[in-house]
Amino acid sequence: MSTAVQGRRGPRFHLAMAAAKAAVAGLKLLRRNAGQMPGVIAEKFDPAFLDHIDKPAHIVFVSGTNGKTTTNNLLNDLLADNGIDLIDNRAGGNIRTGIESTFVKNATLSGRQRKDTAVMELDELSFRRVLPDVTPEIILVTNLYRDSFARNANPEFIFSVMSEHISPKTKLILNADDLISCRLAPQNTNRVYFSLGPLAEDTPDPQGIVCDLTACPECGGKLEYDYCHLRHLGHAHCTSCGFTNPDPAYEVIAVDRDAHTFTVRENAADGLPEYTYRFGVYSLTNLYNLFAATVVAREMGLAPAAIAASLERGINVTAARYAEQEVGCKRLVALASKGENSTATSVALDTIRREPGDKIVILMLADAHKAESPTTTEYIGWYYQSDFEYLTDPAIKQVIVQGVTNEDLLLRLSLAGIDPTKLYMVTTPDEAADAVDLACGVDNIFWAYDIFNGADVDKSRSRLIHRIEAGEQGGPASPSVAESDGGASSRPTSSAAPVIEVLFPEYGNQAGDNGNVMYLRACLPDATFIETSHGDVPYFAEHRPDLIVMCGMTEGQQVTAIEQLKPYRDRLAELVDDGVFMLFTGNAPETLCRRITDARGERIEGLGIIDAEVARDTATRYLCVQSGSFVPAPGAEPLDVVGFKIQFTQVAGDNAGRFFIEDRAGWGLDERSKLEGFRINNLFATWIIGPLLPLNPDFTSWLLKNVTGGSVHLAYEPQARAAFAKRLHEFKAPGMHLAY
Repeated sequence: MSTAVQGRRGPRFHLAMAAAKAAVAGLKLLRRNAGQMPGVIAEKFDPAFLDHIDKPAHIVFVSGTNGKTTTNNLLNDLLADNGIDLIDNRAGGNIRTGIESTFVKNATLSGRQRKDTAVMELDELSFRRVLPDVTPEIILVTNLYRDSFARNANPEFIFSVMSEHISPKTKLILNADDLISCRLAPQNTNRVYFSLGPLAEDTPDPQGIVCDLTACPECGGKLEYDYCHLRHLGHAHCTSCGFTNPDPAYEVIAVDRDAHTFTVRENAADGLPEYTYRFGVYSLTNLYNLFAATVVAREMGLAPAAIAASLERGINVTAARYAEQEVGCKRLVALASKGENSTATSVALDTIRREPGDKIVILMLADAHKAESPTTTEYIGWYYQSDFEYLTDPAIKQVIVQGVTNEDLLLRLSLAGIDPTKLYMVTTPDEAADAVDLACGVDNIFWAYDIFNGADVDKSRSRLIHRIEAGEQGGPASPSVAESDGGASSRPTSSAAPVIEVLFPEYGNQAGDNGNVMYLRACLPDATFIETSHGDVPYFAEHRPDLIVMCGMTEGQQVTAIEQLKPYRDRLAELVDDGVFMLFTGNAPETLCRRITDARGERIEGLGIIDAEVARDTATRYLCVQSGSFVPAPGAEPLDVVGFKIQFTQVAGDNAGRFFIEDRAGWGLDERSKLEGFRINNLFATWIIGPLLPLNPDFTSWLLKNVTGGSVHLAYEPQARAAFAKRLHEFKAPGMHLAY
């Protein structure tokens, strides 16, 4: 039962309810969904409206980074098919005002709820605004992955927001295969776990260019995987403390892809009964979503036979983000993923790669909605977290790129190793359709697109259908991307290959800053790269590397990195004084500062190499675009530097005379400063993310020339310079800011 208690009502509540009801009626007349507006209006009159309104007796929230919309909709269909009269927020929002709007639509004018069951999607960040006023009976969490960095930072941060606000009275249904989300709310003992047993397609280690679970979440020790299903989801154990997955109450023990069935064993029930259910289109994500919905339905009292009957009748994963049709013997398939979500995008690309036959892929990943405003720009660092390497599959014959961030994506695709003769850059959806080579014998055309680009996909597909039905052949005469030898001719003219030490690469992969090392490897193919991981003695402790790199990490990993480096603090300071080149980006410079103080007054003592103090407030997100001038040496011509800043922190310190860049756009150590970062001899400490090196060919060329002692040919320089020139021009627009 939902145990949320109705707050004390007054005239403001009744006025708010009347206004919200009027908004619902007005929007209905306009044939528009009353998504969030009634809730917005209600809060104008009564800021505590969510506390004051009655709640349904049974409330289920579905949350998680990926799959919550699909799972929520499926669960709603499943329950409704079994006669449960419920309310949902499919037509509303999954944030506080959307939840309020849903309750308003279900309420009488007095505030009494008409239906006593609500099954709703809840945004992860909204836990802190919704759960203080609503205590659900059940919360299902599908998984936790990295999502939009501008909004959600990292899984560690989202975990803390969710975990803090979950009531011990709520039943938690958690994915035992996810060693991040399965640890939510340790104060809650009312927990049910579900898990997929070993599958034929399992891998021995996590999949993807980055991993959200790089170490034991309990002690920081090394994780060893027994098997991995999807990204970091699987079964693992810590070699140090023995931490491992919890035992599941519900476990998939068999999957028959030919029969379209999966079998679930209920481990907590007497006799360990097993039940078989039908699935539609198979994928691991579909299986997880369907399985999670059946577990919630079972915990709500539905019998296995009733669930199975509903699935046999066609209740299954909706195709809202998957559309397939056949036109003139050509198979046209569109797969959507969440914008700026590297996991969802990587899964979509992997799905395309695994499809049979030769393929043409059209990428429409730049958010068309964010591109509508001339004074907003999209953060592109997530491209460096996404597995575009999947597109190097020989069966993929063309890759067509369309969107406002074409130049950035082309650079990333080049770094992924995609044959430049297969790459085509176009401007409009119609041009994307016209670029498809209909004479090359490929019968499978895929669109991988951001969910806000559905209209562009429709336009492109309609144009391509017209071409197919008109019997057109061919496509563009040649690729629109100049061939490049990448790192093949990037060897420096100096005789000695540089030694580059990368500190904690398993941590420094946030915000796409792993792209810095990715680009260094492409530019310096003969360099020796030494990766110092958790527990390793740093190479610099006994040697003198030519360059030390450390990139942004989670807040918890900052603490670990400081502790790992403290024994070598004096040696690191000695190398700074000795002029060794170092590049610390994102929040990595904060480990070098005197201390980090959070909003509660708790202090983390840093290494003290930089004379500055950091104030962290995770309730506030500081964002800006960055454009400024870097002066290589006194009297030298300044170099333009561009990028992004997305952080929880502001920094107090004097960097006059030792700053990294002087800003034209954006801010420096804090929002009042125009001097960004620190430059101490050859230590460059900057909060710019993006990643810095691929985005700034002039600075990167200067840096590598000095690191190697000779000239360096940048990898994929035409693509890098095209992206740089566009961004430099874009950031000059008055009022330009980063889309949130």
